[in-house]
Amino acid sequence: MPGTKFTDGPDYVSTAKKAIGASVSDPLLDRDVSQFAGWRATAALTDSALLNGSLPGGGEMGTGTGTKGRAVLSGSVTTPPQPSAQRSLATQDLAAAAAVASNAIVLENQKQGNPESEWGIDTASTNIEGFATDISVDNGSTINFKINTNSTNYRIDIYRLGYYGGMGARKVTTIQHTGLQTQPNPLRNATTGTVDAGNWAVSASWAVPSDAVSGVYIAKLVRQDGTFGENQIPFIVRDDASHSDIVFQTADETWQAYNGWGGANFYGGNGPATGQGAGRAYAVSYNRPIATRDGVGTYAGPQDYLFGAEYAGIYWLEQNGYDVSYLSGVDVDRYGSLLLNHKTYVDAGHDEYWSGQQRTNVEAARDAGVNLMFWSGNEVYWRTRWGNAYSADGTPYRTLISYKETWGPAGTSIDPSNEWTGTFRDPRLSPPAIGGGNPENSLTGQLFKVDDVGGNLAAITVGSDDANLRFWRNTSVANLQPGQTATLTKNYLGYEWDEAPDNGFDPAGLVKLSSTTLPVNTYLLDYGNTTGSATATHNLTLYRAPSGALVFGAGTVYWTWGLSNNHDNEATPTDPRVQQAMVNLLADMGIQPGTLQSGLTATTGSTDTVAPTSVITVPGTVAANSTVTISGTAADTGGGVIASVEVSTDNGASWHPATGDENWTYSWTPAIAGTYTIRSRAVDDSINLETPSAGRTVTVTGPTFTSLFGGATPAVVNTDDNSAVELGVKFQSSVAGTVSGIRFYKSSLDTGTHTGSLWSSTGTRLATLTFTNETASGWQSATFSSPVTLTAGQTYTASYHTNVGNYSTTANYFLSNVTSGPLTAPASGNGVYNYSSASVFPTNSFDQTNYWVDVMFNPTNANNTTPTAVADTGDATEKGGVANGSGGA
Repeated sequence: MPGTKFTDGPDYVSTAKKAIGASVSDPLLDRDVSQFAGWRATAALTDSALLNGSLPGGGEMGTGTGTKGRAVLSGSVTTPPQPSAQRSLATQDLAAAAAVASNAIVLENQKQGNPESEWGIDTASTNIEGFATDISVDNGSTINFKINTNSTNYRIDIYRLGYYGGMGARKVTTIQHTGLQTQPNPLRNATTGTVDAGNWAVSASWAVPSDAVSGVYIAKLVRQDGTFGENQIPFIVRDDASHSDIVFQTADETWQAYNGWGGANFYGGNGPATGQGAGRAYAVSYNRPIATRDGVGTYAGPQDYLFGAEYAGIYWLEQNGYDVSYLSGVDVDRYGSLLLNHKTYVDAGHDEYWSGQQRTNVEAARDAGVNLMFWSGNEVYWRTRWGNAYSADGTPYRTLISYKETWGPAGTSIDPSNEWTGTFRDPRLSPPAIGGGNPENSLTGQLFKVDDVGGNLAAITVGSDDANLRFWRNTSVANLQPGQTATLTKNYLGYEWDEAPDNGFDPAGLVKLSSTTLPVNTYLLDYGNTTGSATATHNLTLYRAPSGALVFGAGTVYWTWGLSNNHDNEATPTDPRVQQAMVNLLADMGIQPGTLQSGLTATTGSTDTVAPTSVITVPGTVAANSTVTISGTAADTGGGVIASVEVSTDNGASWHPATGDENWTYSWTPAIAGTYTIRSRAVDDSINLETPSAGRTVTVTGPTFTSLFGGATPAVVNTDDNSAVELGVKFQSSVAGTVSGIRFYKSSLDTGTHTGSLWSSTGTRLATLTFTNETASGWQSATFSSPVTLTAGQTYTASYHTNVGNYSTTANYFLSNVTSGPLTAPASGNGVYNYSSASVFPTNSFDQTNYWVDVMFNPTNANNTTPTAVADTGDATEKGGVANGSGGA
């Protein structure tokens, strides 16, 4: 990158050299620090220009040479800043460097970097390729490389990735190799589909200096025999003695999960799996070259590799001089206690595959007070486990195993171990398998819901209701007026993204920092098998664990694109609002930058430790199956603002988000008579959570009818299907009685006239009705002109017809019978529908889906009374019922 020269640079060079104890006459440091100052000025211009998508002098966003389609800049800076601006910038950066002279990242990034045209590659060559014998190495130890090529003359250039004044990497050393080395064909395990090149011989080694700075390194392989050939081997240099502020974990398990080198990955190829993902491997090896970036492997691509989004986060952290060290995903499993040496753990990009122990160790770190930042999406989705290398050496942690049992035959575990290796959220075989039924949002605050959107990358929006949160301080978002919306730079929402659902696993006091609602056609409808059309809502989230640790969830793979434009795929400008928000949050985690980039504002952490208070207003008596609005107020006296309010209708056993903040409401439909305790708790924007008071007691009187679903709510309120359709549920009653009417759960987009019907098992319509006085959304009910008598043990169907679709669903709801009092909805073929412009008997079924149609039943036997309960049935998902079907593909 071209630099802007300083006319008064040597003065600032002297300042920096004095700060690190170097001689003022040291010529090498004169060169490094003066160039560092020049690069910083250029970087400031670049960041500013990127906001407009262009550079002074006519440069544009574009794709450069040797950058793998990266978002880079072409053109040149022709208008340098004035001397006063240069002086201010250099003073700011070098004074910061002086203040944090002990920060190894600041000092490392003052060294001479190397341009990406030197260390980058366009496409990896197949005539020279290899891998490191371990994904990481502690400084002071040796790492070995196994390389396959027919060249007798090649070199290995070792680079450390970082900022380096905009160069992006620094060459550390070069290893020359001469002589022919013939490697055998890699080993293949036909049972698992694993390809393991651990039988290759070591080609070269690097003794990592004891003072090597922890980082993500690449070994660039370059042929020197007249035949073009180049490739890269990524690895991590650890510093196991480090107590850096931040520890950054790479997503190397996901790199390998998509890596199809040798024939198969976890999605397809020549592996043994059948059914969904046919041809996929059950285990993949780290003992092989990584070809993910070049699309080698089913669904593989740059988005699944280091330069998709992780590198952008690394570049920005080091650009701003944050004190950071690095671990691999493997390390977080095998050396999990190292996380406790740091203030904050950062995960970035596409980090889909996690071992069970890796998650356990990250949760333990959180519970010990380590802050977590998930700059990632589709994170912690597939559960994996580790095995030894298939090669004769049997090295531990070289085989990544995931049978992806969620894709396997229903109700059958195919992993021969006792560990579950399906999606974390899938509970169907846990127990007896260990590790399922634990949705990832209990850790990250986010649940993967929107699969690959292709080129339909979107923008994150922030409404005025969230603008006053301290997360957005020092940004233009904080200036929003009521009713206004801020739109962050397009492309950050994708290529896969998450939701923050109220599913019973969401952390206490979860605060939503933004809200973006979009129609999608890749919405995950179950535990991991099926996608379809729906309306999805994305939120940036933040919560505080009981240990005091803050946990941020970006909920999108490309969040780091807002921090740096150095990444593969779509060229996208950075956004100072994203950058400043991360500076703000890191400050609240007790972490300050060493060399804050121009245009951002240094800030301090929150001093607010006072939790807010809330007050409840609710009627003393309500009728079962009626909808009541619980309302209240909240106030914060610690200097912050109310960020969220949660309500419990079962004396604190479960909690749900209310609508609003200082003035809030919550809609409740109790299904069963009894005495209920209503409690509330507020959280402020420093994420101080109220200890709830004793609450208010409410008496729910006996219901006028029995229903299947009571006050439960669907996983997907609005399914993106606008066709006219009849939707229904099959049911039986164990006692005789009458049906007085039909209920259905309505989305706000399901407009127009709705009719309801009751059918016999043979399709005879027994009664019909038209819904009137509907609310905008939620449960709707209507009664027949006269009740219909039912025979005990017979099967009936209740249905409703919509002309516009947009109905509510929960996939996999009817995996087993659903029973409520005398009513049972059988599992077999339930959840029924028929597409039709007029009301017809629904007979089709898909994916055991509940379409949220219900009956209003009254037993004729007076002795058959509805049982009394002291807790609301609430959302079936939080009770561990089969309705917890929000899964992923």
